[in-house]
Amino acid sequence: MHTDKIGLLRADMRKRFIILSGIAAIALTLGAVSAPAFAADTAVATKASELLFSGVWTKKSFKSSGTWEIFSEGDKTFVKLSADFKTRKAPDLKIFLSPLAAKDTNGRNAANGSVLIAPLTSRSGEQIYEIPEGIDFADFKSILIHCEAYAKLWSAADLR
Repeated sequence: MHTDKIGLLRADMRKRFIILSGIAAIALTLGAVSAPAFAADTAVATKASELLFSGVWTKKSFKSSGTWEIFSEGDKTFVKLSADFKTRKAPDLKIFLSPLAAKDTNGRNAANGSVLIAPLTSRSGEQIYEIPEGIDFADFKSILIHCEAYAKLWSAADLR
């Protein structure tokens, strides 16, 4: 009688193992278990990221603190403002790439020949903006934070 109970338990365990194995196989097939794929994607994204330029802001009309960097990831390019980025409030702050060196820019010429990257969404903290496709960085010498509505150049930095 004792042997019969052991045999039944073994048969029950085998059934459960087969069922669980089937569920696991279905989950993998449907993509429900995706941790390994996510880890692989993260590793690829990290390897594909390349720092192109970085620097600190130079005060023009108003001080901006923190650092910035321009990097590419895959076929896209981005501007990243650091977590400690901070600047004074204004109604129309935008980030531009300028063909002029930072020392040669002012509120009147900041937008001349410049390319708009994006309106600034926050005056502090980490932010990332996609740079429009087709930008040839050989045509630009600086990055700007500019109040376009009032032609006030906040801060600038040379692309290095």
